[in-house]
Amino acid sequence: MAWNNEFDWNQIVTKPVITSDEKEIGKVDGLEDKEFVVKDGLIDPKFYRIPRDKVQSYDDGKVMLTLSQHQVKSQFERNSSGYYESKNVTSARISNTTT
Repeated sequence: MAWNNEFDWNQIVTKPVITSDEKEIGKVDGLEDKEFVVKDGLIDPKFYRIPRDKVQSYDDGKVMLTLSQHQVKSQFERNSSGYYESKNVTSARISNTTT
């Protein structure tokens, strides 16, 4: 999107997301630095973490994507929203030894 730097991304939260083949895939659930999260369904929901640069436009209260429904599902579907997953976290095992 040409207006990417000036656009207030907060206004798309809770708005429907429409694919390039005109399928609604859910509503914007939250924002990350370079992605936004779409949630589809209440019981056993599906989540999609979509890069912001895949937004074609925001018109009439709808987020329009440059991707088809198939592309979104195959490339960006997740089991959870990912909000609480730490990035770049190193796990170390601590052993308690006595000498």
